[in-house]
Amino acid sequence: MTTAIANKTIVEAKWPVAKVQEESAKAAARQFLAAFGVLCKQGKEAVEAYQHAMHIQKVEYYKSLGIKTPIDLVKAMSEYESNIFGSKIEIWGDEKKAFLSYSTCGMWNAMKEIGKLTPEMEEKMGTWFQTCVTNMAKDFGFQGEVNFEGETCALVTFSK
Repeated sequence: MTTAIANKTIVEAKWPVAKVQEESAKAAARQFLAAFGVLCKQGKEAVEAYQHAMHIQKVEYYKSLGIKTPIDLVKAMSEYESNIFGSKIEIWGDEKKAFLSYSTCGMWNAMKEIGKLTPEMEEKMGTWFQTCVTNMAKDFGFQGEVNFEGETCALVTFSK
């Protein structure tokens, strides 16, 4: 049995926000894991070039938002991740020091589900995340620190 649609039909977006976020996180995870898998086979230089290119794009995005202080940065990061990937994040702080704490990270959860990550892969990704936070902080003239606890990143700190 086949199904046919005789007339052109406009398809409307009907997914609830939570499904859009979940599928967005999975799509981004698939792209990241596919690219990372291929690049790892090409060697360390290829991986570093990819990480640098991704970093530059993130920095340009956050700079376009007019980030000036650590609290500006954690607000922008948490709003993006919560809205796009469905992460659950708490933030606090001020213009000198600000904190971002993940209750759940939508992107991390999607990568674990899609990627069937080994403990070694999880460790590499954690190291990469720490490097990403440190480099992001430097690009804004801040210090950045990540403290892991259990399955999720417990706390990201940016300070002047």
